[in-house]
Amino acid sequence: MRLAWRDDDRALLDKLNAASWTHSFSPEACVDSAITTGAEFSALYGAWSLLLGSRHDASLSEDQRIRFAKYQQMNLMLFTALFERYGLATFESFYDNDDDDRYHEYVTHFIKEETYHYLLFRRAIAKIHATDGALRPLPQTHLRWFLRLTMLGLRWVPSRRLRIGMVFFFFRFAEEITLQAHAMAKRTLVRADSLVVRVWRLHAIDEARHVVFDDLMMDRARLPGPLRRVPTWLTVSLCAMASVLLNLNEVWAARQLGIRVGYHELPSLMRATTAPFKRRVFTILTRGMRREGVPG
Repeated sequence: MRLAWRDDDRALLDKLNAASWTHSFSPEACVDSAITTGAEFSALYGAWSLLLGSRHDASLSEDQRIRFAKYQQMNLMLFTALFERYGLATFESFYDNDDDDRYHEYVTHFIKEETYHYLLFRRAIAKIHATDGALRPLPQTHLRWFLRLTMLGLRWVPSRRLRIGMVFFFFRFAEEITLQAHAMAKRTLVRADSLVVRVWRLHAIDEARHVVFDDLMMDRARLPGPLRRVPTWLTVSLCAMASVLLNLNEVWAARQLGIRVGYHELPSLMRATTAPFKRRVFTILTRGMRREGVPG
């Protein structure tokens, strides 16, 4: 199979491959030596919290804010780790899209990097959880089933170009969210060696390459004329569902801390939150609904 690569596409694949060889990390060495302090989690609450701007925010104690921020970080890390785990079969299917050696090399780097990310986030979650014995494991069943069924459904799309467009639009959305997590953590916390900053920074090193690859693949598989927006229309609902499921876990976390918030409040919390990270994520989702391919 061929995706009609141009010379500049091949040059870009060469650059991505070279960077993958020279920019890597060890999930063990890079996580085990780092911590995030209570004061830093409190600062993350102010940048990240779904509850900011709601009637619940003023009632939280400092200890509740710190614990809620820990839950939020573990929640996004958990979703991203599961995304990469259940995406492995889909990543492997990329090999069938083209026979070009440069392309196959980058797909191999892509798979290796995503498996490293899974280990990175699992280790980081365990380390945050170990700081507070009162924290309960986050619900996972709904996330696992959503990702398992979504990845399976995407692989079953019969048209190759439509399948590539939908898969990489969904990946692009998820990766853009984690890049925003990196930017927000770096902006919020001064200490570069803080665990949260370090984890999102290491993840972003690879994801910066992945979004370039996503854009390249969406461009190569773009449908003609008025059909070009079809992958977006078919996939943006999956992005919205992923966002809802993530935020449902945050309502669950708030309830574990004794906050009297109902799941029925989630739509109003998502609309009203003033947290910079949340506003940016919801803006990306809204723009994804309007644009032709790239959600962020």
